[in-house]
Amino acid sequence: MTAAVVPQPEAATKVETDVVVVGGGPTGLATAHFLAGHGVRTVVLEQRTTPSGHPRATVINTRTMELLRHLGVDDEVRRAGVPLENTARITWCTELAGTELAALDIIASADALMQRAANSPVLPVICSQNRVEALLGDRLPENARVIRGVRAEELTRTPSGVRVTAGGERPLVVEARYAVLAEGLHGPLREKVGLRRTAATPLGRLLDIHFSADLSPWTAGRESALYWVLSPTVRGVLITVDPARGEWLLEIPALTAEEEHTYFEAEVDHHKLIEAAVGESVGGLRIHSVRNWVMGSTGLTSWRSADGRVLAAGDAAHTFPPTGGFGMNTGIQDAHNLAWKLAAVLRGGAPDALLDSYERERRPVAEFNARHSEINALQKRALLQSRDDWSEFARTIDQHRPHFDFEGQVLGFTYAPNPGEPVVQDVVTYRPTARAGHRAPHAWLDRAGDRISTTDLARTGFALLTGAEGAVWEQVARETPTVMGLPLTAAVITADGPRLRDVGGAFADSYALHGAEAVLVRPDGHVLARLPGVAPRHELRQAVDRTAGSGSVLGRVEGPS
Repeated sequence: MTAAVVPQPEAATKVETDVVVVGGGPTGLATAHFLAGHGVRTVVLEQRTTPSGHPRATVINTRTMELLRHLGVDDEVRRAGVPLENTARITWCTELAGTELAALDIIASADALMQRAANSPVLPVICSQNRVEALLGDRLPENARVIRGVRAEELTRTPSGVRVTAGGERPLVVEARYAVLAEGLHGPLREKVGLRRTAATPLGRLLDIHFSADLSPWTAGRESALYWVLSPTVRGVLITVDPARGEWLLEIPALTAEEEHTYFEAEVDHHKLIEAAVGESVGGLRIHSVRNWVMGSTGLTSWRSADGRVLAAGDAAHTFPPTGGFGMNTGIQDAHNLAWKLAAVLRGGAPDALLDSYERERRPVAEFNARHSEINALQKRALLQSRDDWSEFARTIDQHRPHFDFEGQVLGFTYAPNPGEPVVQDVVTYRPTARAGHRAPHAWLDRAGDRISTTDLARTGFALLTGAEGAVWEQVARETPTVMGLPLTAAVITADGPRLRDVGGAFADSYALHGAEAVLVRPDGHVLARLPGVAPRHELRQAVDRTAGSGSVLGRVEGPS
């Protein structure tokens, strides 16, 4: 009698890399892009075989667009979306086809648009999260790869780093020096490595309906990012996704126990909900996806594991209500802050303690964004429940501007607030400053006929920015070509220089440099220190030594006494 042949389990494929990223959403993919820009080999593990089809987040704010510009995908993101300046309006109405109750122009005039344009080389855009994810996934550089259809199940410590074991059609083991968890709100690995989740009291449950329909008969001439609908039947918001393709998102909060039952427990006709929000029959209506979810803020007790090898980013580290559109944007900016620090440590240019500054800098920003989003959510919920006189609301509409107009929050946050001060001084108004901790301000420069931005000068390394009297910094950069293992360059910017010319004087105004003073900009575009220029080599060494020795990556450096 012949013995039965027992199939042996397929041997797991082994992959070695520098950093393994768990989660292939926008934050995880952005992490891979930024790391690859520093020459760090990265593998992304993603359970889904294709990007999500549901829009979720829709607004890419100015700062995130700057980062996508650094990755060379900003033009594609803009083409895949809608310029926000074309829809810079918020509308309140009884139904989309009904009475307009109030409106708020985010960019109220040509002068306001020009001021926005002066703040950055790019403008914000409406481009849904699933499209951003698809673009980032399709354009990964050579030293980064995404492996789809695998589920990360275990994460263990090894003598040299971490090991991630993944199941799926092909068992997989990835060994790396560090792991970044971008696994989203419900990922399982954080708890396994001791990163405990915290959660605030939920603010309600919402129904999302992603659909296509031609709504132009009711939107033409009043194109808006959001249409708040306050009909007796439906109270929620129609969110612009892509009007040219007729793509929309209807988001409806459950405001009562009865609505909880109607939307989430009983059989609900989603077509009727859409038509109730519009106020008329809608031809060619097609529903793509529906989801319901709980709105609230979550966090972690720590963003870094006790052994230091695992760090969390994006929704794995923090979530907050969508009222303000900061979720995806905050995650991508987390990745940008973390990537250069991982690169510096992996290259041996900085101690592992540098990675502690990631949470120290990013947590206060995320917590500010969470609080602001929570306030917005509570105000909007109260407004949707209100039966008050809408003429009074229309008269006081500007009081609601911080919910929708937040350039100061987007560009003005700092990693080095003064004692007792918040990380954002003014939510609405951005005031450029080159103080330590702040994003180095944008100014247009001319280089041999090419227009570049100051934000382009520190894409993959450190940059010393100085004025006409600071030519010595070029020699310093030649003598010290790397800082913490990353490239160091110097840029002498003058009013009429042959190399970098300050177009319109914006650089001189924003940076306010005196004599040979220089601003040392980090690879994430934030100012590390202002260097007086009295003893340039000593000042640079002092800034670098203090950063490498303490894990503090900000400060003002004085000349020797």
